[in-house]
Amino acid sequence: MSSRIFFIALLFFVLSCAGCIGGKSVESSFLRVDGYISANECDRINHDMPRLALRRFTSLPALDRETVIVAKGQVMKPDYRWSWEGTPAEIFDLVAGPALNCMNSYEVISPYRPGIDKDLVLSGVITSFEIQRSGGDAFKVAVRYSLWDGSGKNLLARKLVEAEAPVKSMRGEAIAQAAQEAVDGIMKNTITWIDGLGGEMLSRNAGR
Repeated sequence: MSSRIFFIALLFFVLSCAGCIGGKSVESSFLRVDGYISANECDRINHDMPRLALRRFTSLPALDRETVIVAKGQVMKPDYRWSWEGTPAEIFDLVAGPALNCMNSYEVISPYRPGIDKDLVLSGVITSFEIQRSGGDAFKVAVRYSLWDGSGKNLLARKLVEAEAPVKSMRGEAIAQAAQEAVDGIMKNTITWIDGLGGEMLSRNAGR
């Protein structure tokens, strides 16, 4: 009898553990990155400016997810407590067009559509979008840009743009704020880079 009772108790314990393992997981919180801080001031369309078409952003598979990534040096892992509203590439697709409209030299066409009239084409690969915990907590973002002529066949320039912001605490609000500051830094540095090229790129493009 005692062995039977022990077997029933053991079976109940196993089934209870199975319920814990297979039960509903804790739902993660969603974090938001808003548009570039100055983008609302740059909505005016400049028909007389050269046109720069912005291709959709891409990233490596490890960053092609909504889950927040935490890195220590070169080792990265997802933290399922938090998720972004979209993948880093989708976030940049939403933010970059309005932000780059703040450039002084070009009118930005976004989203990209084949067949539109354009003078230059800009593409970007996101190489970092994570919390970096080596040497102090910081949110790091990096984008490798390629600037092409209007045909999209001739590479004119390339640039790695990086930015980071301190993460004051490992809480959702602090992480979102740091990501916002880093993305704003990327947009500001991108605008500075392309505006710094000025008419040089167009003159080189026209000679092709």
